[in-house]
Amino acid sequence: MYRKLLAFLILGFLVIGAASAADFKINDGFEEVTEYFSVNNETGMTLCTWENDESVQEYYLQNGTGYIIVEGDSNTYNVTEDDASEIGHAISYVTSGKATLTYGVLEKVEFEGKEYVIFAYMEKASPDDWKACYDELMKFNENNNVEPLADAL
Repeated sequence: MYRKLLAFLILGFLVIGAASAADFKINDGFEEVTEYFSVNNETGMTLCTWENDESVQEYYLQNGTGYIIVEGDSNTYNVTEDDASEIGHAISYVTSGKATLTYGVLEKVEFEGKEYVIFAYMEKASPDDWKACYDELMKFNENNNVEPLADAL
């Protein structure tokens, strides 16, 4: 009986101590909003850290309506997400000079034995912002001693 109880306690501590998205060191300038999202209010960039599961695979790791993902540099992927209407694009372009698109860079990494999807993005951005997102992702990788997995999609 005591062995079963001891085994259950050890298993419980292992589960509680397992890595989660919150275990990542977030880049300087970013403020944690939730366990999975951190925002840099100065740059307008968001950094997401999700444990890789079916819902993340379905939404973020394949092309879909209004969502385009293409291979980028060093095992990363450039993402364009277009959720706005044509009227929204026209209004946004007239008022800000940009269409309301989200541009970002994502990767899949292994951290403490689990796979995670890391996504740096900017809303109401332009293709020029891919470089800033890529650079922020590389800082994140350096801070957490991880590298993008090859052929992540």
